[in-house]
Amino acid sequence: MGETRYLGLLDVIALHAAVMERTGRAPAPLRSEALLESAIMRPRTAAHYEGADLVRQCVLLVVGIAQAQAFLDGNKRTAFAAADVFLRLNGLAFSGDALDLAQQLERIAMRSGSLEEATADVEEWLRGRVARL
Repeated sequence: MGETRYLGLLDVIALHAAVMERTGRAPAPLRSEALLESAIMRPRTAAHYEGADLVRQCVLLVVGIAQAQAFLDGNKRTAFAAADVFLRLNGLAFSGDALDLAQQLERIAMRSGSLEEATADVEEWLRGRVARL
């Protein structure tokens, strides 16, 4: 496959608006552009410094957006949408149950251990639920 395609700040803001409108809500105000930018840069950083594959990059994107709480509402929904788009842009698709993925995001938010452990758990879980398009 070719070069990895990434989501930019405006892409994620647009995804947020679309997700919120689809669920019958107005897009929430952006609390911090810097937090969102940091979250969406995590996959690129991991690819460059760790050689992270697409699944790892996707998990870092999801966790970053969900944890950044850059929007006043809809952060986990936005993270879910960003994961779906990121995978599809790169020739992959989530093949699991959407509710299961939402529950994984909830587990990250409610984790009892470290964020690194929670991220590793989600990465392991996601690896079995991604397929080539």
